[in-house]
Amino acid sequence: MQLKLVLLLAIFGLAKIRSEMRYDNYKVYKVNIENMQQFELINAKEKALQLSSWREARHLGDSSDIMLPPQTQQAFEQLLNSQNFNYSLKIDNVQTLIDAQRPKQRTGYMEWTQYHTLDEIYAWLDVLEERYSDIVTPFTIGNSYEGRPIRGIKISYKEGNPAVFIESNIHAREWITSATITYFIDELLVPGKPGTKDIAKNVDWYIIPVLNVDGFVYSHEAVRLWRKSRFPSDPSLTGDCIGTDLNRNFDYRWMLIGASDDPCSEFYAGPSAESDLEISQLTSYIDNHIPDGTIKIYISLHSYGQYVLSPWGHTAEEVPEHYPQMMAVAKGFADALVRRYGTVFTYGSSATTLYEVSGSGKEWAYGVKNITIPYTIELRDKGDLGFLLPPTDIIPVAREVTEGFVGMIAAAREIGVLQ
Repeated sequence: MQLKLVLLLAIFGLAKIRSEMRYDNYKVYKVNIENMQQFELINAKEKALQLSSWREARHLGDSSDIMLPPQTQQAFEQLLNSQNFNYSLKIDNVQTLIDAQRPKQRTGYMEWTQYHTLDEIYAWLDVLEERYSDIVTPFTIGNSYEGRPIRGIKISYKEGNPAVFIESNIHAREWITSATITYFIDELLVPGKPGTKDIAKNVDWYIIPVLNVDGFVYSHEAVRLWRKSRFPSDPSLTGDCIGTDLNRNFDYRWMLIGASDDPCSEFYAGPSAESDLEISQLTSYIDNHIPDGTIKIYISLHSYGQYVLSPWGHTAEEVPEHYPQMMAVAKGFADALVRRYGTVFTYGSSATTLYEVSGSGKEWAYGVKNITIPYTIELRDKGDLGFLLPPTDIIPVAREVTEGFVGMIAAAREIGVLQ
């Protein structure tokens, strides 16, 4: 029994290699941004008050979700009150929610009542590759900065299918994304419902469960709410100044808008386009290993907010040529969820629906690879728990997203995208 336990610990990498940051009495505030003066004031106080943005206001009149440590909360509230901000407290103690995400005892197998580590996910992929060798093809796009393989699988029941490409967990702290997509993989391999069986057998699926492997491991072992990669673009910098926002690092309108050139920012786009191995190797894999025209839908899976976001991200003044098709397919996804589960997803372009952004995966997919239907999909919730959904939410979220993918494929077929 002891030997078995030791082997499990070795396989799943449960021994901590870093001291883990705690978030005791950190609070998350919902702050309404009514005018540009308020917006600029919050940005100006980011470093002094150690603000961490969970969600930025989409437009004036919208709200931001902002986390602060205990030592700056009084000063922050004084600032908000003195400048007539309208605000409320959303989360009283962040650490309590983090503790609720941790299993009391880890299982030695994959299931969806707990959040899994990268080692656990990879051990599960090994099992799938052996058990379903006739329909599962493993692939690795390369290694991360810290030397970890970035693994994916292709699920294909027959030749000639159109393909969907999904990259998940590009932002490290968004654990619900890899939990959801691994559940979806399992559904594709053992489909129960007719709709799931149809999209499994008649569509090829390229899926990378965890793209930001270094950041994901770091979020499990050291800093739960870490967002970026772990690439130190400037060796003299440390702490929060390490890493790139990988969803700002794609080589399409890089650093045009909605990104930062400050290495300490959570939205740092990197020193150059595709500076990070995760992105350069992802685009290289698609360029060199998947024939042009094969991928019909590209999805970057994120949380949170419940959105289906299309190009353009860099401008609200114009829409892409295929915007009507994008909206028709997004509607198919959203309608399927609300019809079955009552969960409402908002859809539209990033710039008009959420915020302006450039250098993201979906923009590259459309602007460079001419993939007609590219999305960023933001999963639950709308901000009550944000990145810290409890494990009990994994299966409900995954089931509704599976239903959404069925609706998405049906809508794409109706307009001839999956021919």
